[in-house]
Order: sequence, then C-alpha cells, then structure tokens
Amino acid sequence: MLTTSQMLYYFGISIDLTLTGLVGLKLAPVPALATLPFALISVGSWCATYPASAFMRRYGRKAGFLVGSGAAMLGGLASVTALYTQQFVLFCCGIACIGVYQAFAGYYRYAAADIHPPEQRGKAISTVLSGGVIAAVIGPFLATTVKDVLPVEFAGSYALVTVLALISLGVLSLLTADGPAAPAPATAGPEPEESRAARTLKEIARQPVFLAGAVGSCVGYFVMSSLMTAAPLAAVRAGHTVHDGAQVIQWHMVGMYATAFVSGRLTKKIGAGWTLLIGGAISALGTAVAMAGPSHMNFMIALGLIGVGWNLMYVSGSALVANSYRPQERSVIQGVGEIFTLGGSAVGSLSAGPVLDALGWTPMNAALLAPIALSALITLGYLLRSRTTRRG
Repeated sequence: MLTTSQMLYYFGISIDLTLTGLVGLKLAPVPALATLPFALISVGSWCATYPASAFMRRYGRKAGFLVGSGAAMLGGLASVTALYTQQFVLFCCGIACIGVYQAFAGYYRYAAADIHPPEQRGKAISTVLSGGVIAAVIGPFLATTVKDVLPVEFAGSYALVTVLALISLGVLSLLTADGPAAPAPATAGPEPEESRAARTLKEIARQPVFLAGAVGSCVGYFVMSSLMTAAPLAAVRAGHTVHDGAQVIQWHMVGMYATAFVSGRLTKKIGAGWTLLIGGAISALGTAVAMAGPSHMNFMIALGLIGVGWNLMYVSGSALVANSYRPQERSVIQGVGEIFTLGGSAVGSLSAGPVLDALGWTPMNAALLAPIALSALITLGYLLRSRTTRRG
C-alpha cells in the first residue's frame, strides 16, 4: 500500500513538475515570476516537513498521510480554479499545497523502514521508491495528453492531480495506524533500546551515522534539484527544442526511480555508507558529462546519471538516518532529517536559475562538485569510525 501510494504521489508530482513552469509563464503578471509556482513545491514542502512530523507524532502516521493526500486534492482543485479564473496567486496557493503533500509523502519510506530490522531498511525504502518508475515514464505523457480535456488549457492535467489524490486517500485509508514495531535484533545487551530514555536532539545529531545520512540525502537532493531545474533552460539556450528539454527530464526521472530496483539490494550487500559514496561518485560523473559539451546526448546522459546518483544517495542516506534513532525518538529525528533533505531540494530549485544566469551551465556543474566532496568526506569519516568501533 505504501508503494502504491508512492506511485500515486509521483504521478501527481510529475504532472506538476512537467507543466507548472508553463502555466506559471501563462498566468504570471510579469515573466520574472513565472518560476515562482515551481519553486513553491520545494519551499512548501520544506516549510511543512517538520509540522508534518509533529502532527504524525500526535495523531499517527495514517492520519498524517491522509492529510497529505487531502492537501493534494485541495491543491489540484485550486489549480483548476486558478486556470479558469486566470488568478496567479490562487495558482501559487494550489501548487504550495502540492508541496505540503510532498512533505507528508516523504515519510512513506520511513514508515516502511520502521517495520524492518536495520539490515533490511535500505531494501524497504527502495521498494517503496520503486513506485515512481511507472510514474516517471507515464506521468509527463499523461500531463500533456489530458491538458486539453477541459475547455481551458492545462485544466484537465490539474484535474487529474485531484483524481489521483482522491485515489490515494482511498488506498491510505486501508493502512493500519502505524504498523507493527520492527523486530528487536537478537543480541545481548543490558536493556532493549525501547526501554531506554530518549536522547537529546544534540546527542543524536552528533552521531556520525546521522550526519552521514542527513548530509548525504541533503546533498543528493540539492544537486538533483539544481540540475533538474536548470537543465531544460540550459538546453533551450544551447539551441535545443522544448521537446528535447522535456526528454532530458524524462530520462532524468527514469534514472531517479528505476535505480530503486537495485539501490536497496546494494545497500544491504555492501552497506549504506559505501552505497552513499557510490551515489556521490555517479553524481560527480554526471556533472563531468554535463561539462563535456552542450549536445542533446550529453544532457540526457548527464541528467540520467544525476538521477541514478540521487536515488543511491537518497536511499542510503535515509537508511543511515533510520539507523540513528531509537523507536521512541523516530518522529523528531525523521522530521529533522527531512528538514535537511527538503532544505537541499528547496535551496537547489530556488538558486538554480540565478546561478545558471550568473555562472553558466558548465561552471554551475563544476561548482556542484564541492558539496558532493563534502558529503563524501563526512561519509568516509563515518565509515572509519564504524570500523574502529567494530575493532574495539
């Protein structure tokens, strides 16, 4: 049910990612505001992620997931109304609701991770994310296919977002409130983790496992959001068509979600830390391909590699964060982890346009090597610390 809900979420979000920039340009009072609605997806998600965690801590995950899908339904209806009435502000509000949906949907993977023992959490997370594969291929196609179903252009696409959210509500209503607790590992110890007092946020955040996971997920999202936002514009500036730019994003999304079939197995086989390093290396390779030249093939290969790198960093980073807390600490720490992750997404999408204008496509990609290197250093520190601890 979580995987199906994730698929429905990605179907809806892929429609928004494909069309929101075009609709923004159509409704914005000035061209400079055309990208504002697109950015509000990430900004709205970042602002809502910790309140979403707090809400679910009090009322349960099922209630939170239903609220998220309800926000998507409201956002779709507001977007349709905005198109009929030509109201840019209302459209921005509708898209911000999709950001709220994204904030709640980000916890689907943690819900899956928390009902599995540590060594299976990476696979559980990747299984849920695999729901995005079909959406990555079909979502952009659906977005353009139904855009003229209603009398106003693009209204049909956002009506479909509403329908998908309604279906999601039906699926999520079948979930148990939070699911059973993960089975305790059969290891000797003075007392089970469940009976220990919750640690302070500072104590948990200082753990190398948490730092590696949170920073890795943040950097993966930052690099991905930056290049996904900037690539279509850079492609058009390089002389490629709008269709070419859309094709680049489609291959990017395939790389993002098709990798879910292997990222969990890889995390289980070699460990989340090493998988995180591999994801960073693939992302760096993607930026190198982008710097090699502005051909259409380079754009597609580069964004495809960035998508693969994002998935590996996101899955392994999430697994590391999931292994950093005790059951009674999960709501707070998952919320903090999501602030890191979605903060990277928000900063990446908001800064992509200005950075592209200021630096250009090639220097922008070169600059992204710095945060990738930072993540690698923190992850190496965690791996070395873990090896020393095991030897001790």
